Amino acid sequence: MRLCYVANPTSIHTQRWIRAFAAQGHELTLIGVSPTRKALAPGALPAGIRLIDLGARFDVRGVRYALWGLMARRIVRSLQFDLVHAHQVAGPGWVAAATGMHPLVVTAWGSDLLVGPQRSRVQRWLARWVLHSADRVTCVSQELAEAARALGAPPERVRVTYWGVDTDLFRPAPPKPELRQALHLGSGPIVLNLRALWSIYNPLTFAEAIGLVRAQVPEAQFVVRTHVHDARLLAEFQAAVQRQGAESAVTAVGALPDEQAIADLYRLADVAVSIPSSDGTPVSVLEAMACGIPVIATELPSLREWITDGENGYLVPVRDAPALAAAVIRLLREPERRETFGQRSLERIRARGDRRRALQEAEALYHELLSGGQ
Repeated sequence: MRLCYVANPTSIHTQRWIRAFAAQGHELTLIGVSPTRKALAPGALPAGIRLIDLGARFDVRGVRYALWGLMARRIVRSLQFDLVHAHQVAGPGWVAAATGMHPLVVTAWGSDLLVGPQRSRVQRWLARWVLHSADRVTCVSQELAEAARALGAPPERVRVTYWGVDTDLFRPAPPKPELRQALHLGSGPIVLNLRALWSIYNPLTFAEAIGLVRAQVPEAQFVVRTHVHDARLLAEFQAAVQRQGAESAVTAVGALPDEQAIADLYRLADVAVSIPSSDGTPVSVLEAMACGIPVIATELPSLREWITDGENGYLVPVRDAPALAAAVIRLLREPERRETFGQRSLERIRARGDRRRALQEAEALYHELLSGGQ
């Protein structure tokens, strides 16, 4: 198939999807849509992929998406693809819908349906337009599917397709002692915050919980991911940690070289934390579960699809530092419970979270649309 993707080229989720379909022998073009100018890491996309980065050609705030839509329309008509697939309703979805191309598949990721349309009438109108334009709307959680229908997507066009994880790579394995040493972590248990330092992931709630946990488990170590961050929030997070005198207990990890390094970091943790205010199905949570690491997450509908409170992890209210701290303390004090939660999470991933299943479903959907399926 001659496939065209419209997506943020620097997103790891885009890159994983592109690599998987390139490996199937399809002819792929990626139309890059991102208002954030980040350099694409060498080797991020496989050889032979045609990348047309619209942001590198034109990027003027306020009119960028309108011009990108016109540019993408010309590209699509010129190259004559079999199918266009936009990853995210907001941004890439706007551009893909402007091409007028069919079949058109749009995948909702999370905030593009759960946050943006609620904040802005313009984004709400644009989301409705994209959802009506798409021949299929795939969603990474049941909650997103409900949101798509509520915004007017024809119910028969909406499907839930979990991204899943690479279970050959993300799997249980002994932690690497040399990684603990390289990160200058002590011998205490490790709590890993899986998410980037953005406001939607509530890093200041995590900072507050650090002090509460250390009061009960002073040997605990905390690792945060700073590969993507809001500079102001990072400064506030660091200040909060300093006020608690916890600088020596907190380690920041920036960009990692590859997915193997990400898996190694997960395996180092005793407990993983993901506490967003809203979310689709976070792949980072599924990856930690696939490595057999117990997860504490916020009590959101999408996360309840994977974590049952008290059975294979804990769910806590949004922005509730005492509840988060209590859950962390309990798991750190009960290694047998950690082991049980981790094993149950692993079983859930094996049952419905393997990426191979998601890719097979996507390819079947492509063939269905190209054969005239409605």
